[in-house]
Amino acid sequence: MSRQLSFSPRQEYELIEYPGRVVNTERMLSTLGGIINVSKVLGDEQRRLELRFHPSNPYNKPAFGDGVDKCGVLISITVRRHKRDKSRPPQHFVRVLGHCSRSFCFESLCDFQFLPLWHTPKSDDALAATELIYALEHVQPRDVTDLGYFKRTQSQLLCLPELFARVDIVYGGNYRIDNTDDGQHDVLGVLAKSNYENHDVVSFNMVETFPTHPDAQILKRLKVKYVSDEQFARVKKLFEENPIWTRIALLYESGVSNEKLKCIIPSLAFYFSNGPWRSLYVRYGYDPRKDFKSRYYQTFDFRLRFGSGVSEFVYSRKSAKQKKATAPDEAKSELVQDIDYPYFNEHKLPRSRQCMLRYCDVHLLKIQEMLEKLPTPLTGAVCNEKTGWLPPSFDSQVRQIVCVTISELLRNHYRKEHLTAEVEAVLPHDADLEEDEYYADAEPQDEEMDLDETPVTESFVDKNIEQLLNNMTS
Repeated sequence: MSRQLSFSPRQEYELIEYPGRVVNTERMLSTLGGIINVSKVLGDEQRRLELRFHPSNPYNKPAFGDGVDKCGVLISITVRRHKRDKSRPPQHFVRVLGHCSRSFCFESLCDFQFLPLWHTPKSDDALAATELIYALEHVQPRDVTDLGYFKRTQSQLLCLPELFARVDIVYGGNYRIDNTDDGQHDVLGVLAKSNYENHDVVSFNMVETFPTHPDAQILKRLKVKYVSDEQFARVKKLFEENPIWTRIALLYESGVSNEKLKCIIPSLAFYFSNGPWRSLYVRYGYDPRKDFKSRYYQTFDFRLRFGSGVSEFVYSRKSAKQKKATAPDEAKSELVQDIDYPYFNEHKLPRSRQCMLRYCDVHLLKIQEMLEKLPTPLTGAVCNEKTGWLPPSFDSQVRQIVCVTISELLRNHYRKEHLTAEVEAVLPHDADLEEDEYYADAEPQDEEMDLDETPVTESFVDKNIEQLLNNMTS
C-alpha cells in the first residue's frame, strides 16, 4: 500500500541520534521520557536529553545527549521497479522533506546501570542453584495505596553507590614519554587571576545601555580594603574633570598606589574590553556614543615597529621596569620617556614598545589641531562601532605623524653622536699637557680647520643615519 507524504523544504526537524537499533518507536520514546519530555527538551536550548535504558528502574544513571549545531537535510527516496520486465532499470524519485539545524548526540558514558537483582535459591535445599530475580517491588512500593510493602521482609539489602562517576564524558590522556625530563625541576604555581575580575567589564555595542552605577559588592569591597577618603576623592575628582582615563594616567595624576587604585576604580568607572574606547575606564553614567567630545579620549594603540634605530633605547614595559629598578641608564633616560609617564611628547621616545594612549595624551600640536578641525556631525548622527567619532583613516594619519616625529628625534640624536665623535677624533689627547696648555693648543687647531670638510662630515653622518632608520615602518 502506498502512502502519499506531504513535504516542504522549509519544514524544520530536530535530529536525535539514538544510540541503538530502533525496532519499536513507542519503547524508544519511553526511554527518552515520553513525547512530552522530548518536547520540553526541544523547546529549551539549554536542557539536555536524558536516555534511560530501563525507564521503570529508578536505580540507573541516564545517558545525556547534548544539543549541537548541525545542518542536515531529510530526503525521501522512492524506488520503482517494473513488475513484468525485470530487465528495466529501476526509477528513483528524490524528494526533500525538510531540514534540521540542531542534533542531539549521546557521547557520554552509558554503562553505569544498577538493577535491583537478588540471588534466590531455586529450592529449599541450601546447596541448590540460585537464580536472579528482578526485585524492584521488594525494594519500593508499587503505588501510594500499596500498604503491604511495609509488611514485607527484605531478605537482602540494596546498597547503591553514592556517585556513579564524577564525569560522564570520557577524556583521553596523551602521555609524553621523555626520559630526559624527569620532572624534578618543575614548579607548580597558581593560575594567575585576571586583573579585571573585580571590574565591571563592558563590551562596546550600539544597542545596549552602559552601566550607570557600580555593583553593591564593589562598594562593599571598597570599605574592606581600607581606602582613605582623600585617596578616593583624588581619583573621583579626576573622573569629574575627564570622564575617560587610562590606568597609567590615573596612577600618574592621582599619586595613589596601584593596590589602592584597583579598589577605587571599580566604584567609579567601568572598563571597555573592545571598541573605540578599548582598555579605558569610563565614568558611570557617561555614554561616549552620545558625546562628540569623547573623540579626544578614544584609544590610540601605538606600537613601535622599528629596526635597530629604536631597539637599543625602547624596551617592552616589563623589561623597562626591570632595567629601571636594577641599572638605570642616565643617557637613555634623557632620550626615552619615563616608563610611568602616561603621555607622549615630541622631544622624547615613547615609554615602551606598545603604548595604550588616548588621543588627548599625544602632545603634538598637529594632531590636536586635526582633532579640533573635525566637523561636528549632523543632528541624529551616531558614532561608528569601530572608529567612533573619527574618520576611518584618522588613526593611520596620526600613527604616521608620530613615526615621523620619532624618526626625526633619532636622526638628530645620531647626528649629534657622530659629530661629537668626529670632533673628539680631531682634538689632541696628550696626558702630559696641562689643562691650560691643552685648551691653548686646541683653540688654534679649531681656527686652522678647513671649513670645507664640515659638509662632508655631515653628509657622511646623514648617510649612516639613513641606514639605521631604513627599517622604520609605520
